Order: sequence, then C-alpha cells, then structure tokens
Amino acid sequence: LIIAVNKWDQFVNERKELKKMASFTTNYKDLKDRNSVVPEGIYECVIDATGPDATPGGTEYIKVNLRIRKDLDKALPDTNGKQHNRIVFVNIWKRKKTGKYDPSDLNFIMKAAGYPENTPVEDWDDWTNKLVGKPVKVKVDIDESEYQGKTIKRNQVWASSFRTTDFPLQGSKENADPFKETGNTTEISDNDLPF
Repeated sequence: LIIAVNKWDQFVNERKELKKMASFTTNYKDLKDRNSVVPEGIYECVIDATGPDATPGGTEYIKVNLRIRKDLDKALPDTNGKQHNRIVFVNIWKRKKTGKYDPSDLNFIMKAAGYPENTPVEDWDDWTNKLVGKPVKVKVDIDESEYQGKTIKRNQVWASSFRTTDFPLQGSKENADPFKETGNTTEISDNDLPF
C-alpha cells in the first residue's frame, strides 16, 4: 500500500510539472503567415522526405520535401535566418513522351546529396534511405498560375537547381563509425583495470 501511495504521489507531481511546462501566454504581434510562399532565393535545406507519389487523378511523380535548415541563421540571415524550418515541396514529374522520369532530374539530386557517379539505387526504399537527412542547396522560385479564376502563387524548385551544400552538417562525415577498426590497437592488461 505504501508503494502504491508513493507511486500515486509521484504520478501527481509529474502531472503538475507537465501542466507547468505546457502553460504560456499568447502573443499575436509577431505572427507570420506560414502558408505563404517562401521568398525567392538560394536556400540551404535538408531532405526531409522523398519517394514516389501520385495525384488524385493517378499522375505519378516523386515528391521531395526540403526543410530549410535552422542551423544557419547567422551564416545566412537573409534567407535561412528568416525562413528556417519551413518546408518547400518539390515534385519530379514523369515525362509525357516517355512515361518515365528523366534520369538527369534524379542525378542532379543524387549529386547534390554527395553521392559519387555510378552509385546504384536499387528501388524507391533505397532512394529514400540514401537521401533523407542529406543537406543540399537549392534555388527557390515563385511560380504564378491561374486556377478556377484565381492567381495562385507557389514555390518552384527545379531538379537542375540542386547543388552540393556549402555548409556540411556537423558530425556527418562519411563512415563516422566510432567503433570502426583503425588498425591501431592498445593492449591493456588485467592489472591496469580498476576492477
């Protein structure tokens, strides 16, 4: 019974702490419309998600969701600093003439993500695993089109605008395995161990 009471008290105290953490005061003066388009410019991004998709009408495409990096506010105050953590949606469409994706579109993205020439991509899962989390630099444009009598603005990123990042992610060295064998070995005797 004492254990149950102690557990209950612990639970109640944890709930009180959670309630304190969730409280805040509203402040609407600095709200920005997060549904507006990202201003045109060159942005450093991370590939947030990618893979095949289709429109409701069945037209297939590859989606590439780019998250504007939030670690470069000081280095890029006019672009990343003002738009960090926003997502830009990129669609790679199949060519109407061939019904296939243009290999150069896919290669621009792989090259920008740092993969060397002749890197095999086995399937869409492999594509996703290779690209998600990779930093890239892209040029974001604004496209205007008419839809149901209204002018719609949306961001446009062409695959050919993908470039290698100027700011590699910290700690992202290839094969940064801390347990990888380096060839250097140190012998430790049992007498050197404290136990």
